[in-house]
Order: sequence, then structure tokens, then C-alpha cells
Amino acid sequence: MTTTLLSRHAECAFWLARYLERAESMARILEAHSSFQRGRSDGQNWAWIIALYSDQENFAKKFPETSAKNVISYYVTQLDNPSSIQASIRSARENARALRPLISTDMWTQLNDFYNRILGLGEGDFSENRLSRSCDTIKRGCYAEIGVAESTLYRDESWPFFRLGLFIERADQTSRLLDVQFAQRAVGVATNIPEQQVALWNALLRSASAYHSFRRAHHRGLDPADVARFLIFDTRLPRSIAFCAGEIQRMVSQLRGEFRLRNAQRAFERVESFQADLQKAVRNEGLLDGLHGFNDWVQSELMQLTSELGTAFFGHLHETASPEIEPTPTPPPGISNGAQSQSSQSGQIQSQS
Repeated sequence: MTTTLLSRHAECAFWLARYLERAESMARILEAHSSFQRGRSDGQNWAWIIALYSDQENFAKKFPETSAKNVISYYVTQLDNPSSIQASIRSARENARALRPLISTDMWTQLNDFYNRILGLGEGDFSENRLSRSCDTIKRGCYAEIGVAESTLYRDESWPFFRLGLFIERADQTSRLLDVQFAQRAVGVATNIPEQQVALWNALLRSASAYHSFRRAHHRGLDPADVARFLIFDTRLPRSIAFCAGEIQRMVSQLRGEFRLRNAQRAFERVESFQADLQKAVRNEGLLDGLHGFNDWVQSELMQLTSELGTAFFGHLHETASPEIEPTPTPPPGISNGAQSQSSQSGQIQSQS
């Protein structure tokens, strides 16, 4: 099968899904934190969200203090913050506009209505008292758009790119969610009180819509190590990193096999290596102690995979010193270089697109 998809359309499909998933994930974190911290006035209880996304410098340029109101504004309504909910939904709509000849009327109408509804929300809709309800509205709108895409998007080459964007962003956001404790330590609000630790991990599970699934798999109590492993390695959980990695691998395989895009080879080798190292990390008993380093490794792998896809299909320049040689990936914490899966080095491959 020969591809007829333009590279700009492939990139728009990729980022359409990423921006929808980003908006949904941000709504999840704000909703869970709002419920967990309701009634507390200390601004530092909101400052960890800024640390989680490494936005301290940009946030400080706009707001003098990390109050709940300012943090919510920065991550919901600030259009010049590309990670804010309204900016993400606007970017998703712009990518959908570029794809208008390729997507269904239902998909465009749903997203357009959702965009106008979210931009119509006022400051009062994102007050601490109403934040949870508004975030739920945002989540449901993202669910609806992704659901319409699942039901109506034509299964040509655009479909794997849409799914790649969705699951790369989801894996990235899950790794950030697991880094909450590190972010809280960075701003001095972390706690070692067992009851509060349990409450925090409970909130993380609920933020990932994984609480009931976790209870089905783990009947006896709530142990932080069990929660972390569940959100990373359980391939039955749609938001786990392992589940996302499997879907990413499947989509890259489809591009390489069904659509015969030979430029997918390097991306396939990278995701294959990522999968192999992820499976080895299951045996790391000290994973919880090195969780921040593990999350950094996951995010780095996903960024490099995105770079590979950009080089192969979106017309981006490769960022490595030599396009002929693939750098050796760093294994996750607890996995030695000797155990690193070996991917064959390949030269540049001409695209058929």
C-alpha cells in the first residue's frame, strides 16, 4: 500500500490527539488536587503543580505568588501558556481545521462546539469551589472528541499518527503524575505521615481514573509501591505506561508494515528498545526509591521518539550530531547498560510519502 498522506496532515493528526490528551490530563490533575486540598489556604499546596511541569520561571514572570487562583489561571485560561487547558484545546482545534478535508463532519462539529463551550467559561467557573465541576466538563469533552474520532476517523495513514500522538502524550502525563512526590519535595510540602501518604496515592489513582481498577487487582490495602507499579506496568490499564508503550509499538509497526513507510524503521527500533527496557524494569525491586529518575528516563525516551517521528515524517531536522548514527539510549535506573537491548544502526532511509 502506497501512502498518499501529506506530511503536514500526518503532523496535524499527531498533535490533534496530543493536545486533546494534554487538556484532559491537566484537568485530571487540577480536579484531583482541588478535591485533595479543599479548605487549605497555603499557596505552597498548589506550587508543586508548577514544579511538576518545570514552569517556575515562566509562572514567576506573570504572577507574584503561587496562590490557588493564580495557579488555576495559569494552567486553565492563560492562552500564552501552551500547557494550559484552553491553549491546548485551541491548538487541537487549529490542527483539526487543517485536517478538515480528512476528518468527519461529526468530529469537526464536536470539537468546535467543545472549543466554544470551554472558551465561554468565566473566571467564576474555575474558582476553587467550582473547579472540580468545570474540570469534569473538560474531561468529558475530551472523551467525546476522542470517542468520535474512534468511531468516524478513516483508517488510512492518519489513524496511526493520531494514535501515536494520543499514547505518547498519555504515557508522558502518567509519568508526570507519578512524579508528584518529587515535585512536592521541591517546594517543601511533601509529607511522610502514613495517613497522608495513603491519601496522596489514593488521589493519584483517582486522577488517573484507576482507583477501581487498582482495587480489583489489589484487594488488600493501598501500598505506594503497588500503586506505582500498577500505573507503570499493568498492561490491562489504558493509562499505564506499559499499555501506552504497547499501543505506540503497534502503531509504528502498522506504519512500517501495512503502509510500508520505511522511514518508520528507526522509530520502530527506538520503541522496541523502550519496550524491552520497560519489561526489564519490572524486576527492579527498588523502583519506588528511584521513581523520579525512572520518570525522567520515560519522558526522555518519549521526547526522542517524537523527534524520530518528526524527522521521518514531518520534515523536521534530526537533532543528533550525525544523521547516520543513532545514539545509544540510556537504560532506566536499575538496568545496566549490559542489559540494554541492542538496536541495529541504520542509515537514513528515503520515505515513500
